[in-house]
Amino acid sequence: MTGIEEVAIRIARRAAVEIRTTARRRYRVSRKSGLGDLLTEADIRAESVITDLLGKMRPGDAILAEESGYQPGHTGVTWVVDPLDGTANFVRASPHYAVSVAALSDSGCLAAAIVRPADGQWMALRDGALDGDVRHCLPAVDTGARVAVALPYGAAELVEARAILRLVGQRYVVERTGSAACDLLRVVTGSVDAHISVALPWWDTAAGHGLVQSSGRIVMHRRSARRTRIDVSGRPEVVRSLVQLLAEHSHVSEGMA
Repeated sequence: MTGIEEVAIRIARRAAVEIRTTARRRYRVSRKSGLGDLLTEADIRAESVITDLLGKMRPGDAILAEESGYQPGHTGVTWVVDPLDGTANFVRASPHYAVSVAALSDSGCLAAAIVRPADGQWMALRDGALDGDVRHCLPAVDTGARVAVALPYGAAELVEARAILRLVGQRYVVERTGSAACDLLRVVTGSVDAHISVALPWWDTAAGHGLVQSSGRIVMHRRSARRTRIDVSGRPEVVRSLVQLLAEHSHVSEGMA
């Protein structure tokens, strides 16, 4: 039987092939909620490939997928799936989009894989360690610590996130790509020092956080005064500094998980 880490790699790669195939022809685009919250045939086809393969390779596992929701299981393993993280980038032909899959249990992250269909870069867990092919993109000039920030679609959460963005931008170089999965790959490689996600669903960050922790970096989960979930990941010293900064300005409760 194929090991769970290999299953994650296989289904992510197969979904990436489906996305590349869809990108080569005309496809439909619709809007789910906010202006940037798009849905394409690539999302649907990639997710269908993933759930079909999981049904064959890991029967009995639960699945939480962005487009089809939750499918219960009985093994204690839940697959958290974003078939196409960064759909707006995909539509605009920007390369910053990815397939993101993770297998979670009560004991933590069992498997994680992220694949960028546009350029083939990927990273995954294999034998409990990181494996993959991701380019390191460091700035030509040292401009200080760099923080990638992922913003939510909800109107109330977006107001909160923009306030955080302004605050962090006063101390750090802030970057945004529009794909949390791609940003978290950059955290793993050291291309950025930290990542902040505000009110993102688990499928956007589950695989990325698993890879970040396996790289020796850390992930800290906090809640704002409005109970919005805020996740900060990256180099330990930068993450702790960011959490302290957010706590000092009442954006998070420093001791709250």
